[in-house]
Amino acid sequence: MRRLLVVLSLLLPLGAMLTRAAPRALADDSGWTITSLSADYTIAPNGDISVVERMDVDFNNLEKHGIFRDINERVSCVQPEANAQAPAYPCPNGSDRLYKVQPRTVTDAAGNAIPYSTGTDGKALQLKIGDPNQLVTGKQTYVISYTVSGALDAYSDHDELNWIPSPAATVPIERVSIHLTLPAGAYLTAACRVGKVVDPACAANASGNTATYTRGTPLQPGQELQIVAGWQKGLVQVAPPVTKHYFQASDLFTFDWIEWGGMALVAVLSLLGLIALWWRTGRDRRYKTLYYLTNDPSEGRAPLFGHTDIVVEYLPPEGLLPAQMGLILDERADPLDVTATIIDLAVRGYLHITEIPKQGILGHKDWKLSRLDKDDTALLPYEKTLYQGLFESGAEVNLSSLQQKFTARLSQVEDALYTDGMNRKWFQVRPDAARTRWIVTGFAVMAAGAVAAALVGYFAGRLLIFVPLAVAGLLLVAISGAMSRRTATGSEALRRVLGFRLYITTAETRRQEFNEQQGIFARYLPFAIVFGCVTRWAKAFEGLDDAAKSGTANWYTGIGAFEVVAFASSFQSFSSTISSSISSSASSGGGSGFSGGMGGGGGSVGSW
Repeated sequence: MRRLLVVLSLLLPLGAMLTRAAPRALADDSGWTITSLSADYTIAPNGDISVVERMDVDFNNLEKHGIFRDINERVSCVQPEANAQAPAYPCPNGSDRLYKVQPRTVTDAAGNAIPYSTGTDGKALQLKIGDPNQLVTGKQTYVISYTVSGALDAYSDHDELNWIPSPAATVPIERVSIHLTLPAGAYLTAACRVGKVVDPACAANASGNTATYTRGTPLQPGQELQIVAGWQKGLVQVAPPVTKHYFQASDLFTFDWIEWGGMALVAVLSLLGLIALWWRTGRDRRYKTLYYLTNDPSEGRAPLFGHTDIVVEYLPPEGLLPAQMGLILDERADPLDVTATIIDLAVRGYLHITEIPKQGILGHKDWKLSRLDKDDTALLPYEKTLYQGLFESGAEVNLSSLQQKFTARLSQVEDALYTDGMNRKWFQVRPDAARTRWIVTGFAVMAAGAVAAALVGYFAGRLLIFVPLAVAGLLLVAISGAMSRRTATGSEALRRVLGFRLYITTAETRRQEFNEQQGIFARYLPFAIVFGCVTRWAKAFEGLDDAAKSGTANWYTGIGAFEVVAFASSFQSFSSTISSSISSSASSGGGSGFSGGMGGGGGSVGSW
């Protein structure tokens, strides 16, 4: 017991309950006082505590039915402080400690029964005391008796009660007096506190098997008095506390070598899986030799760091059109390809483009597309779909009128362009279908990784292990565009298209050659659009205005005198306007104790 006295006198207590039943009726519960709170606690040999609690109140001139008294049955576990003795049966982090409170009687000072009803808010037993059909005033006394089970704590050298006998009242409690009795033969030590510090206003005295706790100064509203009593082991039965774990975010992680190692392993396997998928599915096929020279059909996967010999092509290879080159370059049929096709149709004599100056300060420049009388039966399916879509409402159309009307037709043109690429055996799978498949697969992998991480986190506390799998799914979505694969035929077409692009992008070195080729500026302008080098292409003709003009006069009517640089600037604006007009869609509207134990009991009290 000497050691117990040292522990009780030197160690700081460990926090009172973190979770209390919220006091009711706080909005207007003043004007009355609890003049005295006294209670007798008797601990039986089986560890149960019999409580008789007397509360003297003065309602003054207020008319009340009575009081309510909430007694906590569940409090959050509090871990011992670094310098505090730990109990024999710890209360796990993230858990609540459960107490069993069994009410017996409620009477007045003379022993007459007072009506009451019971309820619960999930944390506290709620006693509503008083007759709903009768009002009382002035001084009243309420004697509440109940039994508490599961409130004792066992330590290595003693057993202990750490309890809060005073509720967090809505009004002051002027005096508190607690009497504790244990079975005969007990040697008690006692202490009391308010909040996290020893309460100098509370006198704690132990003698034999009894202890008293007296506080002569009032407890302010919300304050709670906590009592601690310790005695020798073996006197009463102290069962392990009943706890219940309530899930919290920290339960998902352990941060041990298993979790970190598992995460690293899954990350490596996921990365290898992505590389394997891309290698098997996304790598292009290609001929092992220059097929157009050798006709050798032998093919294999394109090497990861292999070099492709690009030879300058002075003419569009195999007579390919601008949109077809755009498709083979980036494996996408997009508005840029369609824009280049519109220009190409104009160059080839199927339509005429007239620049319309802006009207007024706030006006915008526009362009008129006029259908020419030329047989369109020779057009490819995607060209014909585009051509008919442009002029479905008449032989002339302003570019601005296509906005929000051409989206459906654009999808048809792009679909026909993909079909054209498949007919030419450039791809094993349609690029857009391949991208969609891998996007769906990526989201599925991401969902599987998220579900696996959540399950492992919930059941094993190691959520991080499968996070890389979810990240791998996200990466698969990001690289879905690289999962489309060209055939060997497609790779050969790409090689030759790159050769023609080299010719266009190095055009400035052939200025004199261009001056001698009639109409080459206009003829290759649609290809420059696909290659994204209109300005560079036009710069190659700077100073050759007459040669350039001769190729544009039949299909483009601008404003002012023709100059290559000015035309290129205006044409860039025209191309951008086409792309935005044909792809825009209609908008839609809508709108504890000294020895490391935790304090039970407490609750609240108010009037009604």
